[in-house]
Amino acid sequence: MKYFVVLLTLYSIVFAQVKNKESIIRIDIPYHALVYHLQDQFDLTVINAQQTYVDAYADAQMINRLRKAGYNVTVLVDDYTKELPDYPQAIHAYAQVCSTMIAISQQYSFITKLETLGFSYSNRVILAMKVTDNPLIEEPEPEIRLVGAHHGNEKISTEITLSFLKYLVENYAFNTQVANLVNNREIWIIPILNPDGHVSNSRYNGAGYDLNRDYGYMWSGSTPSPWSQPETRHIQKHSNENNITLEYEYHSTASYVNYVWDHHPKDPPDSSYIILISQEYADSTYGSPTTQLQKINGYDWYYVRGSAQDAVFGIWGTFGTTIETQYPTTQARVDSICIANRRALMKMITRAGWGISGLVRDSITQAPLFAMIKFTNPKRWTCYTDKQVGDFHKMVSAGTYTFQVEANGYQSKSFTVNVPDTGAVHIFADLLPDTTASYYVQKIIWVRRDRPDMAYQTITIDALGEPDLSYYSLGPYGTIILEADPPIRNFPGVDFTVVQGSATPEAYTVSVSNDWRGSWFSYGATSGTINFDLATVSMDSAKYIRIVDAGGGSTSDHYAGFDLDAVIYRQSASTVIESEISNWQLPISSLSIYPNPSRSRINIKYQKSNIKNSNEKLKIYNIEGRIVQEFELKANSGNIIWNTRDKYNNLLPAGIYFGLLDTPQGTIKQKIVINR
Repeated sequence: MKYFVVLLTLYSIVFAQVKNKESIIRIDIPYHALVYHLQDQFDLTVINAQQTYVDAYADAQMINRLRKAGYNVTVLVDDYTKELPDYPQAIHAYAQVCSTMIAISQQYSFITKLETLGFSYSNRVILAMKVTDNPLIEEPEPEIRLVGAHHGNEKISTEITLSFLKYLVENYAFNTQVANLVNNREIWIIPILNPDGHVSNSRYNGAGYDLNRDYGYMWSGSTPSPWSQPETRHIQKHSNENNITLEYEYHSTASYVNYVWDHHPKDPPDSSYIILISQEYADSTYGSPTTQLQKINGYDWYYVRGSAQDAVFGIWGTFGTTIETQYPTTQARVDSICIANRRALMKMITRAGWGISGLVRDSITQAPLFAMIKFTNPKRWTCYTDKQVGDFHKMVSAGTYTFQVEANGYQSKSFTVNVPDTGAVHIFADLLPDTTASYYVQKIIWVRRDRPDMAYQTITIDALGEPDLSYYSLGPYGTIILEADPPIRNFPGVDFTVVQGSATPEAYTVSVSNDWRGSWFSYGATSGTINFDLATVSMDSAKYIRIVDAGGGSTSDHYAGFDLDAVIYRQSASTVIESEISNWQLPISSLSIYPNPSRSRINIKYQKSNIKNSNEKLKIYNIEGRIVQEFELKANSGNIIWNTRDKYNNLLPAGIYFGLLDTPQGTIKQKIVINR
């Protein structure tokens, strides 16, 4: 950490875009549902919605528009950016927050690591503190992230997160509960995500945009593009590099534990558990009307598109929740709000380790794997493993769950587990390399579907992984950008396939790129399940795929738009097992192949006397250690037929392969040379 870089940026006061003076207004409404009409008709920035009124930000032009439309508008605060003097003196300024975090990292270096996430639009540093017992090592532990000041004028959000950071480090040596959490969790604390707004006391960042409308899941359209601002891209990058299990984003306009979805009235499959933990958080904020929170569904309050909590849950499977606290005007109220949220956080961070945890590795090298964890019974939202460690942590209630562990280039593995009331069930998934398996797109970069959202019923995770007849409907002109990891390569013939889930072909366009922000290379319009060749657009590889519905259909149709089931592609092998290759024995007479050279069908002959059990298997690996075929051997046979064409009808190339046969007499390892 270069402290001089931090100090040089602490006092930067550049503010790139000055918005017109905004007031906080109250609009009288006869019933709550009118809030959705107001948002659509006037593009209002709503901050609170109740049965008889809506509070929002508005400039003079917006106020005149509303009044001309017949709404009764009351100005509550003439210029909200001038309200800073109403905060208690103990509220930390941006520079004080930075200096406090630097001091903590120096004093408590054994349990903290100070990181610079990046810089704001106006070049102010954004700091994050990692709190754990081995801060310089990535461990297979649940990760929690606390984010303050998406909106720079909501200062209490910074105080809650900074106060909790101080509590953890100051009590680690004396409080067993704190020590247990720090030793068994990785806790990320970001007190100020929007330093430009924090300095200017503005809701917006230095470019004049609302960061909580800029995230890439059901993006709002009110910013230049999804993930358009540097601050939200820092969160995107942090989520890609850290497998966050649980996140709380702090705001200050009401007294709510606001849970997903913000953009849609239909609850996700995990809703019962999300509601349970939201109620537990709210229950822990007891004490006074100042601190007490109530749970509320985001959409039921008012809709938000492109919010942080929807994005971290929808894209990464992180349980994201927005905490809305009161706007305190005395130091006593600041302190009580911080203490109440601390109680709730201690309980929730404990819960972050409950449910299902696992470690996914290459069965041969034991290297950690990036994998998708797909829940099938009961259905739950998909989550992922940490790329560095291979661990995952899924918060679920007690019960029986079946899920699939899927990693590109490996055989999938299914698990059924019984989750206890408290604590977690742990699984180890050692996956076998498999060169014959197709690869599948598993990650979303961003997605947008036009309003109104309430009609659509499908969910985005059904567009990921293997084709399974479950699909995501894009809606008319809806867009989804997917990431292929590893990238799609240009081979002769078909390189990737877009699979439509429904029977009737529907129109869409496909583009590919190696940068999710473009430039894009388009295949033009097509329909139904279609194969694509990268050579058509003169590309050697492509990491990102953009699919856009061609329009048509009704926005009231639950399944309007192209129905995306999966994107399939093939990939050359990449895993090398040098330690295993050196152990292969010289050819022995137990296995033989004929004819050789051969065209596509090869006979493999083995000694029947070696086969004692009907479930013994012969596995064929290529020189790079990936499994290409697996056979179940029978004691009464002695011969099997190997079709060496893959799913694309391509011949397995000539070269060296290895057969591995486990028998009661021991393991037989034999080199097999295939000639063409």
